[in-house]
Amino acid sequence: MVRLLLRLLRITDYEVCMSCATLKEQLVYERAEKSKLIETLLNIINPKAIEQPIVELQPLNISSASFTKRRAALEEKDRQEAKILRESKVLARPDFTQKTDSSILNLEQELGVGNSNA
Repeated sequence: MVRLLLRLLRITDYEVCMSCATLKEQLVYERAEKSKLIETLLNIINPKAIEQPIVELQPLNISSASFTKRRAALEEKDRQEAKILRESKVLARPDFTQKTDSSILNLEQELGVGNSNA
């Protein structure tokens, strides 16, 4: 009853009971936990965009001389190949020459495998 009168008269010179102080501490703790939980849930739902620092790209030194030299070398190689194809009379050569055929025949005769009726 005394507390009620002190409250109505707005006198704050009274002592707070232990149970009220404990309840207020628990309320503050629970509110802090709730705000942490809400913040965690919001971070899960809407993750922060991580911004990388802007990296300035160095301009490439384009050397047209190396490409020009490479192109000239390829063109020269193509010219030489075309010249060989133009001047050659036989484009394809047989896989086996007479020398190879005679060595195979000699080997067949030594082994007695060769077909004597043919």
